[in-house]
Amino acid sequence: MSDIKSYQRLLAVQAIYEMSINKNNTNKPSEDIFLYIIENSNLGKNFASSNLLLAEEIFHGVFSNLNRIDLILKKSLKKKDKLLSFDKLLLSIFRSAIFELVIKRKVSKKIIISEYLLISNRFFGDNEASLLNGVLDNLLEI
Repeated sequence: MSDIKSYQRLLAVQAIYEMSINKNNTNKPSEDIFLYIIENSNLGKNFASSNLLLAEEIFHGVFSNLNRIDLILKKSLKKKDKLLSFDKLLLSIFRSAIFELVIKRKVSKKIIISEYLLISNRFFGDNEASLLNGVLDNLLEI
């Protein structure tokens, strides 16, 4: 990961994950959540002169379209109940990727899948990356 957009995608995923595990953050502005993550990680140097427009767009886009995104994900899984057992971080990656692939649609599918596979590789092993790749490659839109 070297591109500022890649780091913004990673930041958005981490912020979405933070919201899923810390319900006290629901009233916090996204800028505060981003700042907290940047200050408490090694990402600070990557955002020194950058605005966070892509991270904001993904973060707000996921929460604005959460029901639709989860329905698309559920329809795209072979085992429909598997969605309930996903790790919250993996689910955050799926949601962000689906937002960009299905709702935003500004970047090619190949690039988006590649970006989110890189993100998943930062946190998970090959099994999760394979699952992510397979599901995203075969999304069933509603």
